[in-house]
Amino acid sequence: MKVKYILADKGTHVYSIHPDKPVSEALRVLNEERIGALMVLNDEQNIEGILSERDVLYKYADVGHSAPDMRVKDIMTPKEKLIIGHASDDLAYVMSVMTEHKIRHLPIISEEGKLVAIISIGDVVKRLLKYAEHEKKMLLEYIELGY
Repeated sequence: MKVKYILADKGTHVYSIHPDKPVSEALRVLNEERIGALMVLNDEQNIEGILSERDVLYKYADVGHSAPDMRVKDIMTPKEKLIIGHASDDLAYVMSVMTEHKIRHLPIISEEGKLVAIISIGDVVKRLLKYAEHEKKMLLEYIELGY
């Protein structure tokens, strides 16, 4: 099973923010949209990094009172440290990468290096459960009907 099947169900809309925006704006978007991460894109829509709930939590815990003045670029995970996936990646591989690196959001990049989508570990688990339920149904039908 491939990432492309998640994208077919979920779609490819990605919430993003500019690196120069205040962290407070990022928090507002995360809260309003009920999401756990924002892609950080520059004016040309190129990836600069990712900002996750954890990035915010860890940085705020470190700096305390100066946090309201911070910009997204001050606390995001920069593109040099991004862990990415592709639509052709196998879900078992994606799950192992996300687990190994302890990340919950994975940007999906095209072969040309452009942002396609972002998936969460929840998206992966949901798709694998859906597949397991379908497989169970097919096996039960096979047993009951004796194909």
